[in-house]
Amino acid sequence: MGRSEIRTSINRNLKHVFETYAQPDPWRWSDILSVRWTHGEPWEVESRMRIEPANSFGVIVDQVVTHFEPYRRVGFISHFGGVTMISHVVFSALGDEVTEVRSNLEFVGSFSRVAGLALGPAIEYGARRFYEFLKQECERESPAQIPPGSSDAG
Repeated sequence: MGRSEIRTSINRNLKHVFETYAQPDPWRWSDILSVRWTHGEPWEVESRMRIEPANSFGVIVDQVVTHFEPYRRVGFISHFGGVTMISHVVFSALGDEVTEVRSNLEFVGSFSRVAGLALGPAIEYGARRFYEFLKQECERESPAQIPPGSSDAG
């Protein structure tokens, strides 16, 4: 069994970070090729997503929402390439404009033998990259924050 914990601090309030993460059309700001809800309503417990990650050797992820507590925690069970993974994502306000996202992953399976790569580091790399995309999306300047006259349109 493999385990990983990832902590990411984002310079935005908890509401903004959670709502960016839990959009009905999820994770379009990441490098995931496609995400499609295949069962149930978005973000309801027992709803399912079909996820096609980038650089995944053609593996498709079937992911089930196991817990959804707005502005606090989301849980998943994911199946892909002979691997089962349990994920918990916890959102915590560290201040008025700082949010910590903590992701705990536990996984078992045999995909690493099929693909010829170490499973743990590959999963952790993909997860860290995903949360870096979330941080970038949340911290992007809004048009109201850009000073007048500094437009790069040109």
